[in-house]
Amino acid sequence: MNTFSVNSLKLLDKSTEEFINKYILHLDFISYNQNAKSGERLHAMISYYLKGFDITKLANSLNKDEKEILEKSLSLDIFKEKEKFIKSEETFLIKCCKDDLIFYLSGRFDAIFKDEEKYTIYDWKLKNIPQNPKDDLQSIVYLYCASKIFNTKNIAIKYISLQTNQTAQVDFKDENIYLESIFNIIKKLPNKYLV
Repeated sequence: MNTFSVNSLKLLDKSTEEFINKYILHLDFISYNQNAKSGERLHAMISYYLKGFDITKLANSLNKDEKEILEKSLSLDIFKEKEKFIKSEETFLIKCCKDDLIFYLSGRFDAIFKDEEKYTIYDWKLKNIPQNPKDDLQSIVYLYCASKIFNTKNIAIKYISLQTNQTAQVDFKDENIYLESIFNIIKKLPNKYLV
């Protein structure tokens, strides 16, 4: 088990036992979460919109609250700057090495925009953005991985709450500190699971 997502790292940081149960022993019971489903539908609509698709008919499949959130979200300034849009729903898998341990970081960028030489990774949150975005594990992992993908340190991650339009931006700081933070979480796993 040497591939880690932000969610798996957060769980590992919280509880090694819960991580092993969910990600190694697969003892996770799937529960239905209406907010997660709404978030998935809204992410898809925004992605289609950014890619230039007419989402009028698709938007009719949303419930009233989702339609209101989508309409409010698409009025944000960033959606008026579509010429800066590069990709949406972009998955990544980055190979990392530290202290003879090889592991992979995986995830998906909601949207990537480029303004001159600066890349900004946008992350849509249905409700709440991270309380401390600079130290949030998603910021650390995404900024680290984006620096490898785009081969630059001129990167930021910007969180946007789709319900409140609250935003927070974190600029890239230090690759070594990011990698050390990630590695310290991974080392919580017993060695027998680090193959």
